[in-house]
Amino acid sequence: MHPLNPYLAKKPDFAHLASLHPSFKPYVTVSPDGYASIDFQDPTALRALTRALLKEDWGYDVELREDRLCPTLTSYRLDYLYHILDIEPYLSSSDASSPESSASGSRPLRVLDIGTGHIAIYPLLLRHLRPTARIIATELDAVSFHHAVKTRLYNEILPASISILRPSPDQPILFPIFDGLANSYSTSREAGEGDSSSKEADKWDFVICNPPFFGSEDEMREGREAKQKGAPAAPTASDNELITPGGEVQFVGQMIRESLQLREACQWYTSLIGKYSSLMTLVEQLKGAKIDNYFIHSIKQSRTTRWILGWSFGSIRLPDSITRVDLIPGTSFAKLLAPPNSFGLTPEPPLSTEILRDRIEGILRDVQLFPPIPSSTACAQSAAETEDTPSTGAQSTAADNANVIAIAPISNTWSRAARRQAARGGGSGSAAPSQPSGSGASAQPLFRATIHFLDVRALPPPKPAVELRWLEGRDRSVVEGLWKFILTKAGLVGGTSKGAS
Repeated sequence: MHPLNPYLAKKPDFAHLASLHPSFKPYVTVSPDGYASIDFQDPTALRALTRALLKEDWGYDVELREDRLCPTLTSYRLDYLYHILDIEPYLSSSDASSPESSASGSRPLRVLDIGTGHIAIYPLLLRHLRPTARIIATELDAVSFHHAVKTRLYNEILPASISILRPSPDQPILFPIFDGLANSYSTSREAGEGDSSSKEADKWDFVICNPPFFGSEDEMREGREAKQKGAPAAPTASDNELITPGGEVQFVGQMIRESLQLREACQWYTSLIGKYSSLMTLVEQLKGAKIDNYFIHSIKQSRTTRWILGWSFGSIRLPDSITRVDLIPGTSFAKLLAPPNSFGLTPEPPLSTEILRDRIEGILRDVQLFPPIPSSTACAQSAAETEDTPSTGAQSTAADNANVIAIAPISNTWSRAARRQAARGGGSGSAAPSQPSGSGASAQPLFRATIHFLDVRALPPPKPAVELRWLEGRDRSVVEGLWKFILTKAGLVGGTSKGAS
């Protein structure tokens, strides 16, 4: 379970729940030694447990239908939300939300839930975790839609917090985002070409989705038969909640195709994936669409594994602690993971941190990347990282922090052509960029990154002594090119490295 999942440290106390919720009590049995339990193969008991937990731990009153999926709380659902919220500190700086968004004045988190189900379980949980979030949920099934709306009304939740929409069968899966873009375009035309306020207001942070797994009744039947003996809990879903034409590959594949039109209208598109074979196909679709900013995270509970697949068209790069946390080298799963966003090296023979830093500072100075320039994005992202050493973000002078250098190059000053031009200019520092990137204070950097000098004694193998962490940018080859240039000029090519080779 996710470290923040409340059921990791404290499992549900069935005896206590039974004492507080009479409707749950008939399903609790107590052994002679005082151990309370329920029959997880009994769908009625599962519904009673879920209803009691939603009331006791989350403050919601719900009625669970017998003919629809019972969304148990101690399974993968909460972990999905917590893992998605791990990305929150890395949302683009102009739109970033946080648990304290209402206090800080930031724009509230904006989330689209696809196929919300008959009690809108993900919006309910997310609203509890992020009270200021604005959530739109969609549900195609008429029975589930009307019950979800009834659940929202009964719990006195305003539409500004959770809004539930029913699409027509011919609408896109991501239709609320398409509609928002159309409305934003119309509003901006009326307000004038330079007015982007309505577009910013319509920007989304996350899409979440738990799609039907199976493509047909036969596939569903085979899946149930294969799982029947080892199922940790009784199946409760209706056929329409488990089956969609083409299965989850077709459904999530359609989300990918629609996202190619929407692009940065949403910062992160995500979905749960139920079958490993589906994951392999969908990653190939992402790569085929030249989307390299993605992540996969596995959720393993009991004997069930689910995978979160997320992708983005934005320039913010997530740390490897999120995108490559499940890496086991040499496995088929490792080949599915996104390329690394950090590149580290341990010198052989070892060098002191002081010598290593002096070498790299000299190299950066030669290509006009030192002293570093302040970078608000680097500050925000470095502060958000929880990896092996504390990061302090961008520095305006070398004395600010002895372990981190922030870089945000405006042009490629380390290419061979740029260095030759600088040399012809008498070393005046007028290296020509290898690609147009603007000029002056308003010029956008090619990328943002931080270089960390690490204490190898405090780290597990492979103990990188220097590491470049890519924070923002679109062109991976430029970042990898600078890293290789630094290693070559510093005489570190023979060291033990990770990331780019």
